[in-house]
Amino acid sequence: MKTLKFMGYSDDTFGEYGTTMDDIDNAGSGEPIQCVIEAGGTALVVTGQYDRNGTGTWDIGISLQDEDLSYPDWDMRISFEGYTTVLEIDVPDDVELTWYNNGERTEGF
Repeated sequence: MKTLKFMGYSDDTFGEYGTTMDDIDNAGSGEPIQCVIEAGGTALVVTGQYDRNGTGTWDIGISLQDEDLSYPDWDMRISFEGYTTVLEIDVPDDVELTWYNNGERTEGF
């Protein structure tokens, strides 16, 4: 088991900073950055978006990837650090992350 920690940084970078240290920089476009988390035949989508409501903060959303997949039984916690919401998820060791910038697949760096 490991813990993934999703959060935003500055006005253009959203990433996972607990295990992989992967992040996506969208050059301050305000477009959503998504990460699909897959393990054990189930998957979640974590979405980060900066300044969605003109607040100067990072929003984090979470949803099922597919209505036909069962909801994963992973512990999750929400907290706040400065201007970003923080989402921590305890996941199996064999988890895979796939990143998207405004719906287009990209590589985390």
